[in-house]
Amino acid sequence: MSDVGSSLGGAAGGGEDGRAISDGSEVQIQDQQPVPPPMPTSRISVKHAVEVIQTFDEYKRWLVQEIGFGGMLKLPMRQKLNLKFSAWTMSKVSVFQRAIILSESKKLKFWPEDVHKVFGIPCGHRSIRGRDGHITPDAIQFIKKTLGMDKKGVHSLRAVEEFLLRDVSETSSKLEKDCFQIAFVIFVMGHVLAPTTKHDYATIDFWGALANTETISQFNWCEYVLQCLLEAVRRLKKDMLSNNPGTNLVGCHLFLQVFFLHSIDLGIFNKKHNVLPRISEFDQDSIRNMITMSTDIGKNPTSHSNNKLRAAEDVCYAWQKYPQDQPNTLLAGTNSGGNSASTACGAHQFPRNDNATVTPTHNVLDVHTPIARLGLLISHTASAHAIPTWHRMRSLYCSMNRMPGYNIT
Repeated sequence: MSDVGSSLGGAAGGGEDGRAISDGSEVQIQDQQPVPPPMPTSRISVKHAVEVIQTFDEYKRWLVQEIGFGGMLKLPMRQKLNLKFSAWTMSKVSVFQRAIILSESKKLKFWPEDVHKVFGIPCGHRSIRGRDGHITPDAIQFIKKTLGMDKKGVHSLRAVEEFLLRDVSETSSKLEKDCFQIAFVIFVMGHVLAPTTKHDYATIDFWGALANTETISQFNWCEYVLQCLLEAVRRLKKDMLSNNPGTNLVGCHLFLQVFFLHSIDLGIFNKKHNVLPRISEFDQDSIRNMITMSTDIGKNPTSHSNNKLRAAEDVCYAWQKYPQDQPNTLLAGTNSGGNSASTACGAHQFPRNDNATVTPTHNVLDVHTPIARLGLLISHTASAHAIPTWHRMRSLYCSMNRMPGYNIT
């Protein structure tokens, strides 16, 4: 399922400073005029994710909060996404600098902690694509079988969705509860946080981070979301260089929409940076109005580059706290499996201005306080060799088969 792009917003702009990405490097786009991105489509589906989440009772919501993904419970209903605006923001991203480049003096750099503030997902010290994320093929196959993802012709997202809709309560087995938590992460990654063109089980490369539900929150899911998004930017810019008539937007371009609109000065449409996760305040009407207000007057193709940035004291994101003329050096090496990204999610030497408050709710366990005041989400002293969930699953597997409504073959 996918959200259909609306007609509002722009589809303009080449790469940063007229540059684009090809095979991991930035090359000069030959055209002197701005190059509009191709007509976009996308499999991202906030609407479907929210529809499923709205079926959760209090206990299921608590299970989600237990693994650090409570921010996703606050996703507002979005009937459609403005995909042209998503394509424009992606076309302005510098993969090397990890920034939206509006001009030489206006650069909106983003860090994993910014993803945490937008979506409220874990920003731990373990690397999903690094050594901590290693898992054996047998363990992967067991998790797939338990979730029903090993059956021929069954799409993984459909399989995990069916598991999420099952009855799970305090009296359920540990296996059922673990599987629900694993299924939820796969579901939101596939529909919102890291959608791809064909998100079946073969494309899931974060099994190791799911092997033990007690350590899911220790992994840096925010860095993983950014890596997928930057890969999507490379793909879009290759399509631009090739003059392809259409492109399929992958990665979490919704993050770029919120991050950009929340960082520019839109006058009466500005939102205060005092509630986390930030996505909770971006409903359909508000984001549509903000995109309209941000559109440059008289520009063809449509652009949003002429907006002023908000004052530093009004912004909770990290871009105002780091030097504008330096690359994102804190994240160097993360693509090769290192854990250095956790530095950006923990305490850093720059003063913060994060006066976040809590949205009044009940039974809410997700993080609502600024990251700088929390430190790392999980202690570095946590055991890296905890008994994996899949191993505990095996001892409960036979009893699962005997439960009414659970036929795992």
